Amino acid sequence: MAAHNPSRREFVIGGCALACGVAFGIGAKPLVGQADVLRPPGALGESDFMARCIKCERCISVCPTDILQPMGIEGGILQARTPLVSFDAGCCTFCDKCREVCPTAAIGSVDPWMPQNGRIGVATIHEDRCLAFLETGSCGICVDACPYGAMSFDEGRRPVIDETLCNGCGECVRICPANVATSFTGGSVRGVEVMTEKAYREQGGAS
Repeated sequence: MAAHNPSRREFVIGGCALACGVAFGIGAKPLVGQADVLRPPGALGESDFMARCIKCERCISVCPTDILQPMGIEGGILQARTPLVSFDAGCCTFCDKCREVCPTAAIGSVDPWMPQNGRIGVATIHEDRCLAFLETGSCGICVDACPYGAMSFDEGRRPVIDETLCNGCGECVRICPANVATSFTGGSVRGVEVMTEKAYREQGGAS
């Protein structure tokens, strides 16, 4: 069989493809870690997580409460199909299944009773939507529902959050009725929200 000798055109096309690939790799590098979304419990820091996650979606398929969803392209091409946490369907029970099935160790172990070690995020109250702030004594089910004692009432019987105890499990978000009661506003944010560490710090929360 005669050896294939690439034509000038093939050589140029191949060279351009290689150059584009290298350029994309260099250009994409700064983009890694820019997504500010809730990740599975115990997930590595965003840059390290993105370096390891292969978008296999095993963690998503194994989640018993269906809080893990594949990220869309709105977060960027590099982050598409990586797992993010949404509390629309439930809360996190820290069952550890996502870590067990992760083939690249992008998700580490976490102790829900030690929030400083790998929590999902930090809950924060939206006073303009929380029913207990809008009408004193009208609600407060999140305080009773918190499995980790991170929520309590202030002197006006309004919920407050101890960020040192909050692991971002999302039970308070799941149970909050404010999204239904104030749906006429057209918003989807409930009276309480679990924020990423970055967003929490930027709004003035403790580091």
